[in-house]
Amino acid sequence: MPNGTLSRRLGAMSVAVAAGLLSSASWADPGAQTMRFSVMRDGEQIGTTTVQVRHDGQAMSTEVKTHVQVKIAYVTVYRYDQTETEQWNNGKLQAMSAVTDENGTVHHVSARADGNALAVDTDGKVNRVDPSLMPVSLWNPALMRCTKAIDPQNGNVTPVSVVDKGREDVLVGGHPTPAHHYAIATSFPQDVWYDDHHQLIQVELRGSDGSKIHYQPG
Repeated sequence: MPNGTLSRRLGAMSVAVAAGLLSSASWADPGAQTMRFSVMRDGEQIGTTTVQVRHDGQAMSTEVKTHVQVKIAYVTVYRYDQTETEQWNNGKLQAMSAVTDENGTVHHVSARADGNALAVDTDGKVNRVDPSLMPVSLWNPALMRCTKAIDPQNGNVTPVSVVDKGREDVLVGGHPTPAHHYAIATSFPQDVWYDDHHQLIQVELRGSDGSKIHYQPG
């Protein structure tokens, strides 16, 4: 399987759920929610994404772990693992950290609020960027109003383009669910759907090899 672009497409799902988690959530305590997504490729499950969101007053933290493994004839031909965390306070990003392992090549990206900038460290190289930028993290519907954002996998500031596709029903657990559909392009195009609670419920995109990648709850 070709990598590179595909890895960024997998990583874009780094945080996949909004604060208003309701269905398919398990509650560890009143301030924490967990949701699990299956990662599908051409109808076959190739991995999982597990998301945890914690609230403490105006503070919020997220942690997402993604594991993808593609096998052909019982031989692993592609492996992708990413752990990404974010800390927010009063709606502002305070810190972000992402570790990505693609077929054994590891990258570290972090960001922290530093005065009138965000200091973004990519494998030891630090750049200062606009403090209003947020990561390309689909859990936050505010991304749909951005014109640029930080790629958690490579630390780059990437343009964001969004087209509002309107409302439509999406099958969630076999049941039609009203949702708002957006087409969003960052370093690649994808489609996302949010329910009426601003919760991300579906993502569709194409892998760099032309395969259909689909994230679904469960």
